[in-house]
Amino acid sequence: MRKLLMTMVLILSATMMFAKDIRTLVLTTNPQMHCPRCEQRVVSNLKDVKGIKSVETSVADQTVTIQYNAKKTSEEKIIGAFEGSGFKVRPLAEGEKIVKEAHECKEGNMGDCKE
Repeated sequence: MRKLLMTMVLILSATMMFAKDIRTLVLTTNPQMHCPRCEQRVVSNLKDVKGIKSVETSVADQTVTIQYNAKKTSEEKIIGAFEGSGFKVRPLAEGEKIVKEAHECKEGNMGDCKE
């Protein structure tokens, strides 16, 4: 009985040791995202950050929602990935809403959507 109990404790300990600490970070960008190309630029900034599980962007809500493994990366590393990209980001406070600014991308120039 003791061997069984000890084995179960060891298995539980090993499981906890390898458990992932998945967290969610919600950011907003400055300048604002206005088109699919803007969203693509935001996502491409995160491609080399290890530990990111998913990235969802929303032009309508002006949010970038990132799920990441906190054992492999941090909020600081994720935010730092935007340096030199043309976008600055900041975490959104819980319940904070961003109003999308009026903007039109020039037809045929969707790749250079700038403020």
